[in-house]
Amino acid sequence: MERLDHKLDCKDCGTIYLKIPKDVQNDTPIYCSTCGVLLGRWEELERDFNRQGGQDGVFKMNDGQIERLD
Repeated sequence: MERLDHKLDCKDCGTIYLKIPKDVQNDTPIYCSTCGVLLGRWEELERDFNRQGGQDGVFKMNDGQIERLD
């Protein structure tokens, strides 16, 4: 599957696997679920996800992992 890139990929380990808490707010820090590196604040990551088609059914998020729909 093709994956998103840009701000959503971890610059340390290369995965796109986000640790997103259930009570996420715009200013919530989001970390890589694989290696624990800070990826950014939810507001900026969500904006990048939406910009790449996330809200148009192009991608799906499953337990923090984002994959392109075929």
